[in-house]
Amino acid sequence: MSEASTIAPSAAGAAEAGPSGDQIIINGASLGLDEIVNPAFLAPKRVNALHEAFIGAKPFPHIVFEGLFSPRLLEMMLADFDRLNWSDWRRYDNPNEFKRGSAPKTRLGTASQLYFNTIHSGQFVDFIERVTGIEGLVTDPELFSGGLHDIPTGGKFAMHVDFNQHSVTRLANRLVFITYLNKDWLPSYGGGLELWDVEKNEPVVEILPEFGRSVLFYQSSKSLHGHPKPVAAPNGRPRRSAAAYFYSNGRADSDDLNFHTTQFASVAQLPARDKLMNVLKYLLPPVAFDAARKVKSLLR
Repeated sequence: MSEASTIAPSAAGAAEAGPSGDQIIINGASLGLDEIVNPAFLAPKRVNALHEAFIGAKPFPHIVFEGLFSPRLLEMMLADFDRLNWSDWRRYDNPNEFKRGSAPKTRLGTASQLYFNTIHSGQFVDFIERVTGIEGLVTDPELFSGGLHDIPTGGKFAMHVDFNQHSVTRLANRLVFITYLNKDWLPSYGGGLELWDVEKNEPVVEILPEFGRSVLFYQSSKSLHGHPKPVAAPNGRPRRSAAAYFYSNGRADSDDLNFHTTQFASVAQLPARDKLMNVLKYLLPPVAFDAARKVKSLLR
């Protein structure tokens, strides 16, 4: 497999160490508001290069950023995972996926919320629009399908094409943006994000989910992706990331406009019951499934 299209900051434009200007205090640590996003990536002169890298990437438009966000912020976000309650997570356990993700409208930790507020801001959305060439992007601050993602030992996400519309607004799903939070992650630990050529049905790019690495890619019926290699990090380390989707009111690329949820490749076909459960997990709050589990356990 080839290398992903990767953009890293230049030495001259890299963010300086230490907070400066306006600051926020999170759990006793200072974070400069002007260091959250590395300004080297936002400079107007770099936009054309970023755009060309994105649209020219194979097997479908994507780009990988190294060091886009402050490591201090990402360290704080990583600590937020262990502060969430059991009921804050949606769980997926079937032949195609074994993982959990924060439920919609969950009250996240301060650092995580700051991260999502930042990527949903007007300045950052404008940056994403210029990089991708897609205008009129709409964010989802309630994180109906995004949020914090946690993949335990043995966890995976089989090759798939994402849902094509927001579950509530029915806006078209155009882009996904993921930032990884895994320090010193080795290929042998599994969990690499694979981007496949849907026509040839073969992998083209594998992206290691390394700390501080962000990936942005185009969403369509040809955007076949996943991390099918089960997580096998030592000492039970999970694979962790933060994901957000960007939408638009319709699309002009002639892709399928009929609503569908996540569609898996024919690697592991699900029984009808599991397919129904996946749809319900996508549409219903986690409290409904927690209640069902409790009733089931009482009836045993």
